[in-house]
Amino acid sequence: MSGILPYGTAIRKAIASRNVDQMKATLDQTKQFVKEQGDIAVALVELQEAIEKLEK
Repeated sequence: MSGILPYGTAIRKAIASRNVDQMKATLDQTKQFVKEQGDIAVALVELQEAIEKLEK
């Protein structure tokens, strides 16, 4: 999974692979990504809300 951000697609590909080592590596990378970057889903909502406020 080198070079691929751990978004839903990468996570789902790891699940579909049924390769436990790949799944564990993806899990570890995703945990590290969330630790470093925070909750992207929350940030996305905040960004959308900020855009909506400015467009009013």
